[in-house]
Amino acid sequence: MSRSPFPGMDPYLESPDLWPDVHESLISLFREQLTPLLVPKYVATLETQLVIDQISENSSAAVPDVMIAETGRDSSVDDTDTAVAIAPAPVRLRIPRIVPVRVTTLHIKRVEGDKLVTVLELLSPVNKRAGDGRKKYLKKRNAFFDSDVHLMEIDLLRLGPRMPFWEEVVPDSDYLAMVSRADERPVCEVWPLKLRQPLPVLPVPLRRPDADVPLDIGQALRTAYERARYDLRINYNKPPIPPLKKVDATWAATLVS
Repeated sequence: MSRSPFPGMDPYLESPDLWPDVHESLISLFREQLTPLLVPKYVATLETQLVIDQISENSSAAVPDVMIAETGRDSSVDDTDTAVAIAPAPVRLRIPRIVPVRVTTLHIKRVEGDKLVTVLELLSPVNKRAGDGRKKYLKKRNAFFDSDVHLMEIDLLRLGPRMPFWEEVVPDSDYLAMVSRADERPVCEVWPLKLRQPLPVLPVPLRRPDADVPLDIGQALRTAYERARYDLRINYNKPPIPPLKKVDATWAATLVS
C-alpha cells in the first residue's frame, strides 16, 4: 500500500517521529508545484531557520517532562556506627528538554527587485506548543499582518491550539488553512478542514493585477506519501499520535483494516 488510505490528511503523519520529514517534503513539493505557475515574474524560495523548542508536555506526542520512578538505591543505613544516613530522593523527575528544530518556510518573491510578496507557513509543533517558539511565531505573524506581504498558513496538526483570530471562536475543525491578503486585512479567508474530507486547492495571492495561482495541498501530500513510502514506516494496527476522537477512530479503522 504505497498510497495513504485516508481521503485527505493522514493522521498518522502527525506523529512526532514522522512530521519533521513530512514537513520538509511538503514544503519542497509546494515549491515544485508552484514554480511553473510563477515564472517568469516570480520565484519560490525555501527559507530555513533554527528554532529552539522546549518540550514539556507529558503526553505520548512529546518527550514527557515528568517521570516518576523508584530510585533503585538501597535506602538502608550503613551498619557501621559512624555512617551518616543519606536520604534517597523519593522520586526522579525529568526537566523540560531543549531541542533545536529546523523550520522551513516558502517565500514567493518578484524577480524584479527581489521583493517579498507572499509567505507560506506550514505549521510545526514548535509553532503551536506553549512557550518561546509560539511567542516568536506569533510575533513574526503579527509583523506580516502589519506589512504589505500576503500570508498563507496551513495547519495540518490536530494537537495544540489554533492560531488566534479576531473572533474568539474559531470554527471547529481538525485542520485549518488561512489566506491573509495584504489588501483585505483584517479580513482573511479560512478553510476549516475535517479529517474525513479531501484537502483543498488553495489560492496563492500575488501582486495585483496578477491572478492567484492554485496550490493543491492534497496532491502534494499524496506525492510526498508515495515518494517517501511512509506506508513502510506507519503501523496502521496501532492508534495514531495524537489519538483520534472515538467516532473518527471507528471510521479510520474501516479504512486501514
